[in-house]
Amino acid sequence: MSHPAPPATATAFPATRWVPANATYVLASPTVKQAQHGMRDVIDALGILTGVDVGEASRGLQQMLAVDPLSPDPVAGMGIDLEGGIAMFSDALSPTVVVHLAAPDQTQAFFDRLRERGLVTQSVVADGAEIYSAALPGANLKVSWAVAADWLWVHFTLPFAHEEPTAWFVASHTPGAAGWAQDWQWAERAAGQAARTAPSALVGFVDAHHLIGTLAARVPDAVACTRLLEPVARVGLALDGDGQGVSGRLTVDLGPAAARLAAAVLPVPEGWAEAVAHAPLAVQLNLDLVAVRAYLAPCTRVLGDGLADLDRYGVRAGRMVLLELDPDGKSGRGAAVADLVTKRWFADKLDDIPLRSHLESDRTFGALRGHSLSVPFGPTVDYVLTDRIAMAAVGDGLLARLVGKGAAVPGPVAALDLQPAGLSEEAWLTVLDVLDVGLSKRFVERLMRWREGHISLAVEGSTLVLAATGRRR
Repeated sequence: MSHPAPPATATAFPATRWVPANATYVLASPTVKQAQHGMRDVIDALGILTGVDVGEASRGLQQMLAVDPLSPDPVAGMGIDLEGGIAMFSDALSPTVVVHLAAPDQTQAFFDRLRERGLVTQSVVADGAEIYSAALPGANLKVSWAVAADWLWVHFTLPFAHEEPTAWFVASHTPGAAGWAQDWQWAERAAGQAARTAPSALVGFVDAHHLIGTLAARVPDAVACTRLLEPVARVGLALDGDGQGVSGRLTVDLGPAAARLAAAVLPVPEGWAEAVAHAPLAVQLNLDLVAVRAYLAPCTRVLGDGLADLDRYGVRAGRMVLLELDPDGKSGRGAAVADLVTKRWFADKLDDIPLRSHLESDRTFGALRGHSLSVPFGPTVDYVLTDRIAMAAVGDGLLARLVGKGAAVPGPVAALDLQPAGLSEEAWLTVLDVLDVGLSKRFVERLMRWREGHISLAVEGSTLVLAATGRRR
């Protein structure tokens, strides 16, 4: 049997030749080596938050799969071609991975050794290939695999999936016309692939309508909640890593609903971007949480109302920046800005300050009237409080810089910007203690390995884009 060729839209990704005609999702890499690089870099970056480093991930995967898929030597040792293509896909939910083989005999020998060590398997023949299956020890998953010519198929059946035992292989081994090609082209454009001289380490898409419909059928209680995702037509993904840094882009096609989302993004003070440009820590959440809470009401029964504290604080959106912090000298520079539904909570807190009228003086910050509050043996805090906004800053002239002339300008839906070397390890530990986020010294040690990190969520035309970049020191 002759091999199908990769679709014209994905010639740089050779394993896409085996993607079934009506794929729910596809994720592919030009080579196994590139995929490994990309995934290792992503795990390393996410490890700052998850606490799991590449070594720990490798050991966990090896325990479950009997081989570490993130390391070149073990993968090559089982006969896989490190310079060959790899793809993961499904025409339902359960994933199939297809990879090119350099030595099919070595691959067969690898699975033979697993059976000799006690792995209980069953097999059937479909489309001219023998398909083996077994339960993964310690995991509620069934794994199936087949070798045909110089390609390996591995399929994982999810616990809630109901599927014909060999349908996944037949749909892939004789895929027919690529009905998914248009979604793939969109994903590449969304990833900026056309502007690149070489393909990304990982590129893919999700047919959101198909996937959400399948999930809703599996979880009846979530039907009302999943209906909120109906505007999502498809999702594109691209990941890159070069050992020195990592970048990723997740693009959600919202169609006309993107305009409604953009309308719920509140503007930021005109001086915000300039004032925080080189800050060690800057956070923005500009999405109107009151509008979000109303939109998510159908999900409350399933997920709970995680935004209930809005009623107490009266906050619609917020931003925070930290420019300097000296824990020993108990000094620093930083600011916070909040859009309000009501100023009641903040006004009550100000009223709790003893002798406040003797400690503060009137000030003007750009076009906004505010106050400067000098706390005995403490910092001087500049602030503005109106019915619609609360602003406070420590640091001479910082609040005036943030306010600018008093105008507001468009901002992202949300953003997180880090330049870890701008603070000492002790200062970062102090920040974590104040925020009470439950992160440890180990988190700080990993954070300090990075020169910078940026995550942004923004509406771009008809899409919602989550972009992330990080560079190591």
